[in-house]
Amino acid sequence: MNYILENLEPKAVFKYFEEISRIPRGSGNETAVVDYIAAVASSFGLEYRRDEADNILVRRKADEGREAAPCVMLQGHTDMVCQCNADTKHNFETDPLDLFIDDGFIKAKGTTLGSDDGIACAYMLALLTSEGLELPELECLFTSSEEVGMNGAIAFDYSDVKSRLLINLDSEDEGVCVVSCAGGVRAELSFSSEAIDEKNKLMRIEIKGLCGGHSGVDINIGHENAILLMAELLDRMYTFEPFNLVSFNGGTKDNAIPRESVSVISSPDPDIYKDIISEFINEKKKILSKDEKGFKVHTSKNKHVGNMFTFADTSRVISAVLSTPNGVIRMSQHIDGLVETSSNTGIICAENGCCKSVHLIRSSSEYSIDSAVSKLSRIAKLCSCDIVTRDRYPGWEYMPDSTLRDMYIKHFEALYGYKPVTEAIHAGLECGLISSRLPGIDIISIGPDLHDIHSPDERMDIASVERTWKLLCEMLKGIV
Repeated sequence: MNYILENLEPKAVFKYFEEISRIPRGSGNETAVVDYIAAVASSFGLEYRRDEADNILVRRKADEGREAAPCVMLQGHTDMVCQCNADTKHNFETDPLDLFIDDGFIKAKGTTLGSDDGIACAYMLALLTSEGLELPELECLFTSSEEVGMNGAIAFDYSDVKSRLLINLDSEDEGVCVVSCAGGVRAELSFSSEAIDEKNKLMRIEIKGLCGGHSGVDINIGHENAILLMAELLDRMYTFEPFNLVSFNGGTKDNAIPRESVSVISSPDPDIYKDIISEFINEKKKILSKDEKGFKVHTSKNKHVGNMFTFADTSRVISAVLSTPNGVIRMSQHIDGLVETSSNTGIICAENGCCKSVHLIRSSSEYSIDSAVSKLSRIAKLCSCDIVTRDRYPGWEYMPDSTLRDMYIKHFEALYGYKPVTEAIHAGLECGLISSRLPGIDIISIGPDLHDIHSPDERMDIASVERTWKLLCEMLKGIV
């Protein structure tokens, strides 16, 4: 095997990262990567427990002289968000990621990198198989399907977990120790009606070139949502002259801010909308951030597909999308700069008379989650849509006293020469689920610098990976 990352330090970490990057591991497709982890464990004589949900817990005995130290759990997830640029041909079910190094960063050509949370898996495998680190007893938990509802963490049996100290490795900012996170729930709005025969001329409208991003980490930045932009454009066009919607699609993951969307409309004369579209483009470009200078709206002819929505259902699709909350709903009243509650319109699929949109609601307040769901339910009723909620997960409350947090701060200052940041985040972490199953467990979440996760612009800072590895090893060595 020819390794792209073979000259990088720490060698074991980057070796494992590159090897798992060759294994397709989108959410729900983690069996092969868990086979690989099990094979590594077996080859080193390590005990492991694997379950039907494709979670795997691997144990390593304490190094000589460290037997009296408390057992420590490390945890991360095996799945990744699978997104690629529109001009990139990549089959996430079969194709390995195409890694390359660019100016101190690791990237994947045209696709997401999977550093969220592949680097956690690489760290854990390196810790489990390296010698001379003076480690306490370790339990390394690799969970599945985190990105689509934390399904693995929900299904896992924690009854034989020994550790009451947990280092989660699913954070993306070096020098930041996460100590609390939001909970969340997915909501699906849908309706089904009888499509009518498609007629007239068809126009295809594509919105592309937006930044996208993580719907928790990046929701307060103000990146545009391609689904919302498309609905706004369709609203202007429909108000000027009603048309029949043939299809409206956008987004692939509810926890990613959509970067692209596509719609097809039917009209006797699609050219009448050209000025409306041009005006929309010009107005949007004036207010978009410089990060989204690649924003484009492209129109073209479309082949006939056979059916379309009625005028009334066309209006219903547009109304449902524009009415649902998107972005920041409320800021925290207790922690400066923290988003308390948000909603992300992550997916829409409208075609053949059926429409479904998927929304991810996040909040550090269970009350606010309930409130947001109630509002969505009212909007669904007004738009004659059905609503279903699923995959609700709890938040992770801040612990005033934390041995791990104190140790992290101590070792960080010793290695870096300055104090780290401790913060609560709006993104969801499996820490909330694990803490609900193991009451009183002491948890922190850390990680190296990862940028633009959940998008094809994702990149991982090589030097940060090495520094974080050294910090992690020093922390584990210091636990007594």
